Amino acid sequence: MRLDILTKQEHTDIVSAVAWSPDGQLLSSSDDKVICRWGADGESQGKIPISVFVTGIAWFPSTGKQAPDTFAMSCSDGTFRFVSRSGREEKKVAAHSGAVILIRWSHDGAAILTAGEDGDIKIWSKSGNLRSTLVSTGQSVYCSCWGPDDDQVLIGNGKTLMIKTVQANRKNLQWNAHDGIVLCVDWNVANGLIVSGGEDCCYKVWDAFGRQLYSSRPMEHVITSIGWSPNGESFAVGSYNIVRLCDKAGWTHCRQRLQSGSVLNLAWTSDGTQFACAGGNGSVVFAQVVDRRFEWKNTEVTLIESRKIRVQDVANEAIEDLEFSRDRVVEIGLGFDYLVVTTTTQCFIYGLQNLNTPIIFEIRAPPHFMHICRRHFLTLDQISGIQIVSFEGRVLSTPKFQGLRPEYLTRDLVSLSADTLVVVDSVDAKNIQILDASSGRAIGKLNHSAAEVTAVHLNQHSLGPQERILAFVDRNRDLYVASLHTGGGGAAQGGALNIPTFKLHAHVDSFIFNDETNVLVGLADGCLKYWYQPEVALVDKDLLSLTTSSVDAAEYGRSAQFLAYTGNRISVRKVDGSILFTNTSPDVPLLYELARAGRWDEATRLCRHQKSSTLWGTLASMALAKKQLDSAETALAELNEVAKVEYIQYIKAIPSEEGKQAELALYRRQPDEAERILLQASPPLAYRAIKLNLNLFRWQRALDLAVKHKIHIDTVLAYRQKYLQSFEREETNQKFLQYFKQVNFHWDDIVQNEQREIEDESQRSRGGGGGRK
Repeated sequence: MRLDILTKQEHTDIVSAVAWSPDGQLLSSSDDKVICRWGADGESQGKIPISVFVTGIAWFPSTGKQAPDTFAMSCSDGTFRFVSRSGREEKKVAAHSGAVILIRWSHDGAAILTAGEDGDIKIWSKSGNLRSTLVSTGQSVYCSCWGPDDDQVLIGNGKTLMIKTVQANRKNLQWNAHDGIVLCVDWNVANGLIVSGGEDCCYKVWDAFGRQLYSSRPMEHVITSIGWSPNGESFAVGSYNIVRLCDKAGWTHCRQRLQSGSVLNLAWTSDGTQFACAGGNGSVVFAQVVDRRFEWKNTEVTLIESRKIRVQDVANEAIEDLEFSRDRVVEIGLGFDYLVVTTTTQCFIYGLQNLNTPIIFEIRAPPHFMHICRRHFLTLDQISGIQIVSFEGRVLSTPKFQGLRPEYLTRDLVSLSADTLVVVDSVDAKNIQILDASSGRAIGKLNHSAAEVTAVHLNQHSLGPQERILAFVDRNRDLYVASLHTGGGGAAQGGALNIPTFKLHAHVDSFIFNDETNVLVGLADGCLKYWYQPEVALVDKDLLSLTTSSVDAAEYGRSAQFLAYTGNRISVRKVDGSILFTNTSPDVPLLYELARAGRWDEATRLCRHQKSSTLWGTLASMALAKKQLDSAETALAELNEVAKVEYIQYIKAIPSEEGKQAELALYRRQPDEAERILLQASPPLAYRAIKLNLNLFRWQRALDLAVKHKIHIDTVLAYRQKYLQSFEREETNQKFLQYFKQVNFHWDDIVQNEQREIEDESQRSRGGGGGRK
């Protein structure tokens, strides 16, 4: 990425503050006692004369319904004032002894924060009534801002940073931040990270607990301003005649030299495409973020200008430019043979095979980010929230759930697949909301009690309609996997689901699913880990090690992040911003392709040719998932899994198809599903359902089925008696005691009845009749 710079000179003295309104108008204040209005394109739209020196400007936050008409400005005479858009002063409030250095609205617009030369931090109501003096530092406070939840305030106090809670009796936090006075700070709502700059000429990135994540080398001059992009993906740093665009990890995308003097203040637009700088020589600088690159297979898309995109097919060296004359480009999505471009007011959907006839429709607000899957795409903006849109331009759903706050969501906290949407709960990050992508209906939520979830990913490929795998990482950097459609227990709509999870690995820096297979790859412990069938961990842990491989990844260093995993190519961004590529073996994608086409004999021949235990393990797990017993038996035999081979042979010997399906469901640890299959057979295989529960020691359920179907009550009692005698225990269950008094049984009769049931089932499977009455 780079910055396209436009410098304007309308002021005759130092520019002290700039602020964007939610609808895209910029205000700049100067010591010439004039506030200038600017359009997003940098054109002057008029001036407002004022009678005081302004030190800061803050627009009232947008409610999403209409653009606000009021802004607040802090003044050097110790007051702050409410001013209408037309320039009329609505109210003046005496706030501090000495100048009011800064003013900030809370994110919900319910309170105002001011800091002054007197060293006080004060909180005011939105009407200008004093609520509290949060802290008195005894020295001038040059920087402060609200925390993401508006319940904390970050304060630069000399060389230290302080997090002060608004509510009393809560623990505060303070740490040494810089070797010089801290001059500027910002705290991002979306990612929860803090950036700061000071007189030591360094900028630093911190987490919300004061732990340093990045520290820059000393720059030429003092850091005078800093600010996060609204989506939390990047931030800008201002110094004397220099502005930098930095990634959230701290490394620099680009550095641009200016002719503005010291950048005393900077402000981002709400869509994150550009920011404005207040120059010490009276200039106002507009910086547009361009040269953003996106790749998918052989296609590369580059934003070369604010209204121009270049699409290049590197395979046939074709280049085509797309121009948008009406508005600037805000977000770009590329994948699955589609290119989706959003401007500030419109969305364009292109098929990569034909870029001449896009589908165009109006949007209410520019999105913060976008996700694309095989059938549709997702956008998230401040007004509409989450929207699922088809590639025909039709809004399929607008998913909502209690506690959804779009401004707190980042790209890593949302994942979309063809049939499922998962979102990390904004209120309680230990909950993952699971929703139907097409209808927006809440399916339920997965509760991860161990720690807050920091990233989620859904697989894009599935061998069957009832398979969807969720992988997620929590704050402890532990990687878990869950199967969303095989939870083994339901819930009321929107309630907690009983979904089992399995911990795949610890200390994972990054992870991603392949876009064409279920292969999951992760960076952990200096290694690149591949899980070719991660869902097998929830079915048969013994097969997990046989479907996993690892290669050394020391070249990527610490804290590297995956950018994409398309086909056989993985792109990885190192902590310094450089991008490395690595290729994976084509064998596993080929195996998936053969399994998807039902060509199991060819899949078996591929494994025999490659002689790889990993391929055999992957084939075994896929064959079991698709109920291909012959292929599963062959693969398990090659792996010397004797017990599993015998179990597969036992399943194959079951005469009825329903009995086989039930045993496979039981192998997948779905006893309720296995029982349902047996009872829904025609006629119902009640004996097998009873015997299934007996083998699982679900005695009460076995007796209930026997009583309901009026068969094999004696069988249940006999096995129960044998079980208790083996442990030398007495019966205490009242229902069993009742039937022990009513029913007489003998083991010889039990064995004969069981044999007769098996014969009757075999007859029915061959088309005959029979069955015990």
